[in-house]
Amino acid sequence: MVSDEIKRFLDFVAESKKIYDMASEVMHLEEKKTQDFLHAIEFETSAKERSKICTRLHKSRQERRRNKDLVEEREDLVKFFQDPQHKRTLDQLTQLLGRVRKVEKYHADRTYYPRVREE
Repeated sequence: MVSDEIKRFLDFVAESKKIYDMASEVMHLEEKKTQDFLHAIEFETSAKERSKICTRLHKSRQERRRNKDLVEEREDLVKFFQDPQHKRTLDQLTQLLGRVRKVEKYHADRTYYPRVREE
């Protein structure tokens, strides 16, 4: 159905925004953790403990990279629809979805009653 395709696109845009926001937040958190780990390494006297901190730093950097990639992949799309002109287009697509669903519902529930009976 046409409405399913429109809905799928609108869901994709909304999901991309949600992923972008979440990944951006995680990326910034991991950047702050990096500073904590670097300071912990700087002040740790035990080589064994520094090694453990380095492993945690490595994992944190990998997580940051995964989330940074997600942000970069979705950034242009999110910024495109933040533009007022394009946001308006997205709002119009939402309204279009409602109108198309209404027509589809009318077509699904339509019945015909003969006006003339043949005998």
